Amino acid sequence: MQTLKKIGWEVLEYVRRALAPFFIKLMFGMTMVAVLFIENIELRTILVVLLMAADGVLSFVLMRSTGEQAYKMRIAGQLRRENKPTGSSETAGSYRPCKEYRVYKGVVIGLVASLVAIVLIIVSGTTASAGARVALMFACGWAYVPVAAVYMIILSSTGMEVIPVSSVWFSFILVAIFVVLCEVGYIMGGNKEKLRQYMLERSMQTVERGKAEKQNRK
Repeated sequence: MQTLKKIGWEVLEYVRRALAPFFIKLMFGMTMVAVLFIENIELRTILVVLLMAADGVLSFVLMRSTGEQAYKMRIAGQLRRENKPTGSSETAGSYRPCKEYRVYKGVVIGLVASLVAIVLIIVSGTTASAGARVALMFACGWAYVPVAAVYMIILSSTGMEVIPVSSVWFSFILVAIFVVLCEVGYIMGGNKEKLRQYMLERSMQTVERGKAEKQNRK
């Protein structure tokens, strides 16, 4: 029972952490869909690229912040296990073991945030369903609109009339890039907090050494 409860908290934490990047990408994806209707090829391409870049930067910054918070939870967990005061009421009040920093969690959060896109890509690619592809475009445009934009350029230059169904598989490249961004951002956030904790500890040691030297002079 205790194991099931622990697993439940872990799953809930992953879902909670994945919600913010999911909705960010949803908004960017919907904007990309609107941009796709621009007839000017050059302008459309530039806007899609800019939206992709902005989406990537925002996702990275968000995951870096997540990594920082997770490492704070890891420090709080270590202090709790050593029966020491956490020193931060904010961290102590919201602490749970499932919130602690782990290197692999950036990948898991990225995959959970991409789960809807992954399912729709597989369904669309294996069934050739137009409905699934439309759902992918509107629900997870970030994963398909850039691919569609590239194919639209190819169509205009080759005279092809329809974007092939197989194009949807290229969406996995964008999903993979997003997952890598999540992992890199998460690790960098954890390392940033780790360095901050190290510098804080060094500063406290310096202060304590100074106090000890004053006491010895007396």
